[in-house]
Amino acid sequence: MNNKALAYGLCIAAFIVYIIGLFPEVGIDAGKYAAVSRIMYESGDWLNPQIHNHFYLQKPHLLFWLSSISFHIFGVSLFAFKLPTLLFSLASMFALYKMTRLYYNKQTGLLAAFIYATSEMMFLYHNDLHTDALFTANLVIGVSFLAHFIEKKKALHFILGFVFVGLSMITKGFIGLALAGVAIAGQVLLKKNWKMAFNPVWLLGLPVLAIVLFPTLKSYYNHFGWEGLEFYFWGNNAGRLSGAYNKGGSVDGDMSFYLHTMIYIYLPWSLMAFIAFGQHIRNIIVNKGIARFKRPEYLSYSVILIYTFVLSVARQKAPHYFYPVTPFISMVLAYFIYQQVNDKANLKIQKWLLGARNVMLVIVWAVIALIVTFIFRTNKIYIWIPVIAGLVMTILFLQPKKEILHKLIVPLAVSSIVINFLLNAHFIPTAFQYHGGVQASRAYTAQAKENEDLYTYRFKQFETYFYPSKISHWVGGKDDINKIVDNNDIWVVTTEDGLEEIKAAVPQRIISEQVFSHRLISRFSGEFLNPATRAKTLDKVYLVKIK
Repeated sequence: MNNKALAYGLCIAAFIVYIIGLFPEVGIDAGKYAAVSRIMYESGDWLNPQIHNHFYLQKPHLLFWLSSISFHIFGVSLFAFKLPTLLFSLASMFALYKMTRLYYNKQTGLLAAFIYATSEMMFLYHNDLHTDALFTANLVIGVSFLAHFIEKKKALHFILGFVFVGLSMITKGFIGLALAGVAIAGQVLLKKNWKMAFNPVWLLGLPVLAIVLFPTLKSYYNHFGWEGLEFYFWGNNAGRLSGAYNKGGSVDGDMSFYLHTMIYIYLPWSLMAFIAFGQHIRNIIVNKGIARFKRPEYLSYSVILIYTFVLSVARQKAPHYFYPVTPFISMVLAYFIYQQVNDKANLKIQKWLLGARNVMLVIVWAVIALIVTFIFRTNKIYIWIPVIAGLVMTILFLQPKKEILHKLIVPLAVSSIVINFLLNAHFIPTAFQYHGGVQASRAYTAQAKENEDLYTYRFKQFETYFYPSKISHWVGGKDDINKIVDNNDIWVVTTEDGLEEIKAAVPQRIISEQVFSHRLISRFSGEFLNPATRAKTLDKVYLVKIK
């Protein structure tokens, strides 16, 4: 808190790692969002997001708008696709600082923003970009403005609060308003601020939301009428709670999913957060009356408890759904650490926190060692120098003579920065060498002539709609194969089954055939991570040229 050079150095290092994360490849959902953004950019149709020549309904427009604008400025690239969300997230770090400072103090605000910024989820989902990152950023900014409105009664805070809540809604849906409502309702009701709770001024937020939402709602209505609006306001988010879009995940029915998921998704701060929660539960049990749970703010726990419960009972689960909880956990944890650091008598809890630090450090550095010496062994000096420098700095700040705050925060922050540097600069780029769709797309770009189009057949990932020099066309069935080879030579990305069907449909017309190893980056297994058994886990993707 008192060493500005150290704070600036850590923040600059974290920012550099964020920037490195803008360049590695993306797949699965992130690949789909990149493809939708590129199609919007090239078509010029801003109201109708598309994939496979169909209106893309599952996510509202904001991510695609921002990425398309970025493409106009920087050209089509992964950097341009990811940059707008990172800028919003940087703004959300400042908003979290301001909101935490509003209720506590400057030091706690800085610590909350720093913990939030160096948590694993923040690094991970600005590389493997999901809508949850942009959604969370707008939610935090919106709630921060509304929290300031409650305390300071300024109209600008009110308007900007609802603008950013509206932006969260055109990123992820109605859940944006629901979560903002949970935060603000929890704050005013638990503080017994009845005048503000029942103030009709809140109704003036509806016209602000209507203005922000209008283009998105118009798009849904134009395509599907009232059913489109029903889907936007209810069916989309509620369908995920009921499992309507889930094909049977292995975590169905696991009420504890987000508790154990938090251990790695909120690294390196997760065990400290559990200690904070445990101590607060103990206070509720031990203390009497209002002292059981007296806080300057209640919006953090309102979101943490209610949203985590809703996620836990939902049929469809995924780690990135937990993203909006992390900034509010960071508020709770920052104040808890601040209290323990400034309470010299509470040495027992300080020892627990140091113990949690040690466990996290062992886990993080064990993973780092496995990556660079075993999983994807490397001799690259630009990888090893930051890793060794981070290890030296971590050990330096473990020394007993260091201030308790430095001993708690710096080693974990450095370790988080180092492991995510390793993921962004080495692990993920290396892993994508085994992604057949990306490699086939690049091969097409390098070899195809200007008048030779690309098609995708039987390959159900979305990379071929973003990475190639031309957006791929979708071939719906084998009966369509003959129709697309009548004019120019074409290229097709397909699977083994698809290749056999192509050979049967257009014999004698295949003039080149290339094969690429394929593994979805979200489906790592022990066998894949083990270099000795990796080969047998790989599928095949083919790039075929048809005359």
